[in-house]
Amino acid sequence: MNRNRLDFTAGFSGDVLGPVPLDDAVQRVVAFCCSPQSGFLSYDLAGSVARTTGKLTEVGPWTILLADALAGRVTVGNVHGFTCHLRLFTELLAAVPDKDLALLNDRESADVAAFCSFGFPGAWAPKITKVGALFRPRAIPILDGYLALAFGYSRDAFSVGSTPRRRAIAQVIHALSTRILADAEELSEVRRRAGERVPAVAFLSDLRLADIVIWTSQDDRMKRPGKARDVWLKAEPGKPPTIADAAWLPLAGNETSGSRRSRPRRSANPPGAVAIRLGRP
Repeated sequence: MNRNRLDFTAGFSGDVLGPVPLDDAVQRVVAFCCSPQSGFLSYDLAGSVARTTGKLTEVGPWTILLADALAGRVTVGNVHGFTCHLRLFTELLAAVPDKDLALLNDRESADVAAFCSFGFPGAWAPKITKVGALFRPRAIPILDGYLALAFGYSRDAFSVGSTPRRRAIAQVIHALSTRILADAEELSEVRRRAGERVPAVAFLSDLRLADIVIWTSQDDRMKRPGKARDVWLKAEPGKPPTIADAAWLPLAGNETSGSRRSRPRRSANPPGAVAIRLGRP
């Protein structure tokens, strides 16, 4: 067994990503985390702060907008559709355990697949999983077009056709679970080495770290107008962001000082508003 590479697409056929050398994986993770356009600060670190401070305990009509923090391209129509399917989304999300994907049993993995297969016209796995992974980063993979291409599927494989879409989702979830467990030592080495340059890598789940390796490696395979190959591999990383950069700040005027009387607080959920609390399985 070659311990100097990660091979998440082992067993898949066609134009798959194939093995990724550890040195390349480390470079790509560092470059991704230091890029202002990657979403590491706006999605990963901001999500970590939001979870640890209790800001992701409810799901509401605007929750789907969180996908835009990772280039989700959410439309007004998506927000409307999400609002109409809010309760089912929340039920499916609540059924996903807050545990590492590689350690889930068959029933728990099926719950992950059921969530990732949820969607509605205009918003399937590429958008829905970007939202769900903020709530369950250890268990829910981000199934976008690049991940589909990396595993040898068409770019829209996670969005088109009920039966083939669900089959592709289940196969990729199983592959990620299996390979993250099999390559745990290698993935830990990538985390350690990347963490020497970007300490905030420590806040990433194993699943999200694997996703970054796959996504950047797939992007480096692709050439299009204005983009050369291996941009992540050849990038000169800038200053790495820290968890403090994603901190929330109090809104001026909400605190009382001296003898100043405090104003009555408005209800967090005024009449007519709907927010569903996300239970902890």
